[in-house]
Amino acid sequence: MRRGGGAVSSRIERAAYVAWQVGVRLVALALCYTVFAASGALASDGVVTQRGTALATRCEHVGPVGLSGLGWYWRCDAAITWDDGSRETSSFKHSELTPRNRTEPVPVAWREVDNSGHMVTAELPKPFAGTGWGLLVPLLGVAIMGVELPRPASPLADQWTGRRKTARLQLWQPLVLPAGWALLIAGGLATAAPAVLPGSAVITLLLGHLVLATAVVLGINRRRHGFEQPPLISPERRARCERAGSALRWIGAVGALFVLVMGFGNWLGVLGAAAIPLALVALGQRLLLVAPRHRGQSDGTGRAPATS
Repeated sequence: MRRGGGAVSSRIERAAYVAWQVGVRLVALALCYTVFAASGALASDGVVTQRGTALATRCEHVGPVGLSGLGWYWRCDAAITWDDGSRETSSFKHSELTPRNRTEPVPVAWREVDNSGHMVTAELPKPFAGTGWGLLVPLLGVAIMGVELPRPASPLADQWTGRRKTARLQLWQPLVLPAGWALLIAGGLATAAPAVLPGSAVITLLLGHLVLATAVVLGINRRRHGFEQPPLISPERRARCERAGSALRWIGAVGALFVLVMGFGNWLGVLGAAAIPLALVALGQRLLLVAPRHRGQSDGTGRAPATS
């Protein structure tokens, strides 16, 4: 009976795990489409070949899940008058048109996309289109890889055993994923504002993608081998880590202060330019935090970390 009950429990856990991973991927795909469309990135693609104006004829409020993605939006049918005098009807999602546009015309454009299709878009300001483009690949990556959590239990490996104690001794690995997302979001938002430093938003976006790529490599290795116990570092390396941590913290703080002074009032621009210095501060603080833990372990004053 116990064996039978264990087999049933194992099948239930496996089914729950599979359902969780499928759900995560569907939500990630929906979130990717929502961010890409709502930010205006989707409507910024293609070459404009014709312009005109549109008046809404019928509008409905849709959500929280629908063809417009996640959230609540206006979806409107509209009558379009092109500059050459021709007329047609089209539908607009993501609140490009609202009931107010029954009387207020909106400029629209016909866009040819890669010579294989077209779309009609409302020609409205799209300050956050860069944010949508910047998050496209990472969100697709989440949809492909999924998200690993201790529950539902993974049938693939007992990789969560001792995770917390193991992560306590890792020098920089726990920072990779949050730092990558923070850099991407900061760089994407900074594209909507004047640059505080030349190219700061693009550099921050590129660095964010590089850091997230490192997180992907670490995640694949962790799924294959579980959480491995990091080796204790020598006293000489601990001293170097502490010196490097102090230096990084000071350099990052000075850099962030410089950016704040240079771009005071331009908060999105400051965010994009200060993201890298603040990441240095976080890395420096992490080194200063972890080095003493290794000293305690090697001196025998701390408990040995659990292994996977």
